[in-house]
Amino acid sequence: MPAKLICRMDNKDYISGTLRVGDLNGDGAPELLFVRNIRSTREIACLTAVDIYGNVIWQNEVLPGGGPECFCDLPVQIYDWDGDGRNEVLWVEQAEYLEFTAYSYNPSDKPIVMRDISEIRGNNNYYVESAELYGKPAVMHVLDGAVGHEKYAFPIPLPADDSFLFANLTGGQSRRDLIVKDRYDNIWGLNRQGEVLWKWSGSTGHYPAIADVDGDGMDEVFTGFALTDHDGKTLWKTEVGQWIHADATYITQLNGEFRLFFGNHGVHCMGLDGREIWKTEMDEAQHVLAGCFQPYLGPVQVAVLERGQIKKTTDVYKYDSGDIYYGQGRAPSVLRLLDWDGKEIWSREQPAGSWAAGARVVNWIGEPNARQILVTARGENPAAVYDGYGNIINKLGSESMVPADTLGAAADVYGDSRDEIVLTDGAVCEIYANTDPCPVPSLYNYTLYMGM
Repeated sequence: MPAKLICRMDNKDYISGTLRVGDLNGDGAPELLFVRNIRSTREIACLTAVDIYGNVIWQNEVLPGGGPECFCDLPVQIYDWDGDGRNEVLWVEQAEYLEFTAYSYNPSDKPIVMRDISEIRGNNNYYVESAELYGKPAVMHVLDGAVGHEKYAFPIPLPADDSFLFANLTGGQSRRDLIVKDRYDNIWGLNRQGEVLWKWSGSTGHYPAIADVDGDGMDEVFTGFALTDHDGKTLWKTEVGQWIHADATYITQLNGEFRLFFGNHGVHCMGLDGREIWKTEMDEAQHVLAGCFQPYLGPVQVAVLERGQIKKTTDVYKYDSGDIYYGQGRAPSVLRLLDWDGKEIWSREQPAGSWAAGARVVNWIGEPNARQILVTARGENPAAVYDGYGNIINKLGSESMVPADTLGAAADVYGDSRDEIVLTDGAVCEIYANTDPCPVPSLYNYTLYMGM
């Protein structure tokens, strides 16, 4: 299946591993928003809006020294927040950290208690996820998507600087409220004025999933080990130990039945009542995706990417930064496809060095009832598109990209009813299109006389 490189951006100081896709200038076509950050502190440093050919539309630098690498999600989104038909850019300025603990990437090192955030900025041997003592609260900034100018800003709860998503918590026709969270412990529901509606504490997971699962017109929040109503009330909750969290969450529906999926040390399929319908044991199910990948098996299957683990060669683990974070001594990831009832259909081990691979659903072929799976960060191998039968139908990425560092996004930037694939390794960004003919409906009973 032919794929064409339609754009390449390199030698640009704005390219990052974190990007968002959306129409920023109101022309009906998507643009790209690159987000640079201070890696050790997770602070957003620079936002750059470009068209799909790399031409800069606007750039806002809010902190010096930002770089392309990030070890977590970043709190920035593109959305029509005020309902005027044009998208805004929303991003969170981190709360003031007055006293905090910095952790080393080497688990054998002792954590360091610090009181000056400037001392840890730029030191990529350590990372900071929260503070013991805060000063100024976090701030949500709302920018005009077309020009990058700030329209307004409002404070949000102190530690809520990890990630956020839009939800319908108060009723109405669209998602005009916010879910904000800290790294692992707390979630807040906010209305569009930034007022706190509720706070929920528990194992938050990396990023919640939302859906109106009870039919009241408002969204429930699924964090893996809990389901929360739109008003913050806990519908059910499973007690977990410290540091236990869901790496991925997904909500889907089949024949009127909602199922809640999440991954950690396995793939869990939950009912709305908190009952575990099935579980498939795995070391670390880092990415869980539900969709129709193989139509002959029904409208929903579950794709999961199992993260590669440290190879244990002795009775005692030997930790070092290379073993854990640079892929040496770690097993490769494995891509698996499960059916609706949790039975494995196929598995595909990824190449060596792919322990931290990523997966996304992509509409690469343009079939109305089937989707494909994009797998990135495949060690020394380029990104790959898998069909629902476990076959690689395309490999993407030029020789100048670093395959192990490559992340991907999927969006229909050309308006051809199929997704294009955007790859970035933090230094180079490339956009690929499927140039295979796209199926279109036949013109039945076509005639010159258009009044028929």
